[in-house]
Amino acid sequence: MKSRPDQYSLLDVSGVALLAVGHFMAFVDRAVPSVYAPALKAQFHLTDTQLGALQGPAFVALYVVATLLAGHRGHRLSPAPLLAGAAALWTAATVALAFAPNYESLLAARLVLGFAQAAFAPAALALIVAAAPPQRLSRWVSMFTSGSSMGRSGALLAGGLALGAFSSGLLSALGHAPWRAAVVLLTLPNLLLVVLLAWRLRGLAPAQAGGPGLGRALARLAARPAGLGLHFLTAGGVILAVQATAAWAPSIVNRACGLAPAASALLTGAVVLVAAPSGHLAAGWLMDRRLRAGGGPAPVLAGGLVLAVLGAAMLAGASAPASAAGALFLITAGGGGAALAALAGLQPLSPAALRPPMNGLYLAFVTVAGLGFGPLLTGVVSDRLFAGPHGLAMALALVTALAAGLAALSCVLGAASWRRLARETLETASA
Repeated sequence: MKSRPDQYSLLDVSGVALLAVGHFMAFVDRAVPSVYAPALKAQFHLTDTQLGALQGPAFVALYVVATLLAGHRGHRLSPAPLLAGAAALWTAATVALAFAPNYESLLAARLVLGFAQAAFAPAALALIVAAAPPQRLSRWVSMFTSGSSMGRSGALLAGGLALGAFSSGLLSALGHAPWRAAVVLLTLPNLLLVVLLAWRLRGLAPAQAGGPGLGRALARLAARPAGLGLHFLTAGGVILAVQATAAWAPSIVNRACGLAPAASALLTGAVVLVAAPSGHLAAGWLMDRRLRAGGGPAPVLAGGLVLAVLGAAMLAGASAPASAAGALFLITAGGGGAALAALAGLQPLSPAALRPPMNGLYLAFVTVAGLGFGPLLTGVVSDRLFAGPHGLAMALALVTALAAGLAALSCVLGAASWRRLARETLETASA
């Protein structure tokens, strides 16, 4: 890595890969309540609504505030201490969750985890967007976002293996909860991550030494509601469907297919491991072609949403592991591709100097819309409207269809405004 004379950081592919690994590890720890939802439900006697609150609002409460601050100032700070410090703090929060004695302690640990992880994505995206060659921007962003989707897979696979091992070993015989030891085991690679981030990013200049902050991003959003506002709304619907699926997929497989919690996590993780990067990387390639040709993200978004809705409908009727795996593949690949198209489609709508705070604002919004409402809304719908082993899957199908409908409507209404704003931004930059 080296810095350009104008202080914009220049990353190579290996630097982007390290940031993707950090994103991967962040989502491993973020996915812990999803992986161990059946065990948490049994040990703490939780309802689906309480589980949804733990996975969503408890994480989002401080995450949103800290993300806005990171989008405002994070790109002006030295990356090494910011990103390594964030990784160290969220690791401590995950360990605290593993030793939580009650539901209130679980909530407190999730609050700290959300606060610690808030700085990572905006700061990392600022470095990537500032350095990526224009013709490869979407693919570089897709490398980074693939880390998050594969992080969910890593949590499910590693978490399922660890839970299975500890459940049949000495811990179970002594009466200790195997999920606690499994969570601690998941955090051990984070120690190496902290060291690598501090060493590899040392001396790297901030993405921007100065430049506009959050206020300018908010002003631009308010001045262009048709171009930017509808794009934000589209992305919010997409991420709501994605996060609802990510939170509840292991529990759905556990209930509908009758698999043990460890086996449910392993099956879901294996599917996500293949489907998530496939959706993200394919959408990144398509978006680069669309943007070079002057087109917008609407076709890629629409294709991803269709796959996700189809998969959710199939999952609602799945009772065998094979059919559940096929349905999850469609939801994960389609939702992931649509999410990447939304993020990549945001970049041409603002001048380069304004992209870091705009990305921070975007991440805060979609996190509230997706993680704040997706898991909780699905849990509430499951508790109130549906029952039986397929009730949770039916709730997810309903939430996914409504979210995808909102996203599709916003995308159609904003397509022309997106093209105008992207053209205006490019002409202004070239003047």
